[in-house]
Amino acid sequence: MIKKGQIVEIPAESAIYRAEAPAFPSKRDELVWKAARRQYSLFDGFLVGEHDGADRFRMGQRKGINVGGKKEPLYVIGIDEEDNRIFVGAGSEHPGLLTQVIRLGQQTDSFDDFSGSEDALQHGVQISFVPAAGDGEIAARLYRFDGDYFLEFDRLVPVTIAENPFVVRLK
Repeated sequence: MIKKGQIVEIPAESAIYRAEAPAFPSKRDELVWKAARRQYSLFDGFLVGEHDGADRFRMGQRKGINVGGKKEPLYVIGIDEEDNRIFVGAGSEHPGLLTQVIRLGQQTDSFDDFSGSEDALQHGVQISFVPAAGDGEIAARLYRFDGDYFLEFDRLVPVTIAENPFVVRLK
């Protein structure tokens, strides 16, 4: 039997997107904070429908949400599999779909070619990020702290950008 889950719409002007960044003691702490996925709750938005299982959705997905009557299409901006709840935002420029920092984790294979010292990586190495989808180069800085890699982009990018193949080039 399928347990119906809730679809919660988070408005683009929600206070959750205006949270002021604290003062950070280090660049690492700043990157960790900026890269953290938002944790939405039922009380951050309003109920707009039901679905047949959070496991059937992925971040950035537009198809299959099946909620009509909106001016702009809805996109998945958050998934709570524990409570079988998905969070959606209206329009492709919704702040829940965009980020400036992505945490890649410990992807040693991808960055073995970088001859930069650990010190250089802690201060950021200027790179070009090239998505396989052919969207052109995006300027960014590559950091490494405690084995984890971070990309800090010069502009907002989709939160899903690193889920697809990409190439990183030193500038």
